[in-house]
Amino acid sequence: MKHYSTCLRPFRQLSLIIILSVLLSTFVSCREELCYNHFGEAEVCFQWPETSPSEEVFPEGVTLLVYGDDSDQPTENFISPTGGNVSFGSGKARSILIYNNDTENIRFFGFSLPTTAYATSTPAGRSVSAGVRRLHPDESALNPPDILYAAYVESLPDLSSHEKLDLSFDMKKLVNAYEITYEFEYGGNRVVLARGALAGMAETVLLHNGATPQGGATLIYDCDLVGQNVRASVLSFGVPGYPRNGTAARTSSRHTLQLEVKLINGKVKEFVFDVTDQLADQPRGGVIHVSGLRIEDDESSSDSGFDADIDDWGNNEEIDLPVGGQQ
Repeated sequence: MKHYSTCLRPFRQLSLIIILSVLLSTFVSCREELCYNHFGEAEVCFQWPETSPSEEVFPEGVTLLVYGDDSDQPTENFISPTGGNVSFGSGKARSILIYNNDTENIRFFGFSLPTTAYATSTPAGRSVSAGVRRLHPDESALNPPDILYAAYVESLPDLSSHEKLDLSFDMKKLVNAYEITYEFEYGGNRVVLARGALAGMAETVLLHNGATPQGGATLIYDCDLVGQNVRASVLSFGVPGYPRNGTAARTSSRHTLQLEVKLINGKVKEFVFDVTDQLADQPRGGVIHVSGLRIEDDESSSDSGFDADIDDWGNNEEIDLPVGGQQ
């Protein structure tokens, strides 16, 4: 009996080991099924463009959309601009579209496909002047957009269950600045408030490639008084219809620059300039300079003192529009 017990002990130990192994395998399999559901994953990081000292190094948040072949809508991930882990969802991941989500003046549409997703800016808080409206009657008045970045991966490799990719994305800047100067030849010191418009600009931008479809918009903005001159830094998607057929051809759209100034006597004067030639070689940001602006003595003669409140601009007399003066 003692001999039997001694021989049976290793057998019992072996049986226990086999049973525990089976249970552990089943437990792990169940845990994987419950926790991961065999979804593909990726560890992502972003390469952000170099910025000027006045701009943020990178935005506050990023949206990463995973497009598969088993859903009408992409799988949405919200991650840090420094990167992180993302899930590809239950189906096969085919492509990825990424953009920063910390914008205030941008609206997004068309996300059913990555190649149809686009951005536009929000409606402006004031209307376009009659002088600009006559030249661009079909354009919407929009606020300048916020800084926008995007990246697109058209095709991802097939992933097996629980496989994880390391992905790095080169974020492209889709919004650029036009540095605008209105140079006064005379009477610039009689201006107390200024605001402007830039017409014939792109209304939308495609996220996957940064192209701007045809269709113009008028950007409305406030200006700064700098010495005798007026300046503005205006963000834009650029000119519409660019690039054409994948090439960076010169733009042929008409572009109009406008300035409204409120004078020390409370009157409003408007200047309108054709800046098509200046934007022909600057489709994605640049410098716009117009000169020769004048405020004559009789235009700014003071009837009485007044409070320079921008809210009452519409109640003041408008003066006929001079055209020209671009440099």
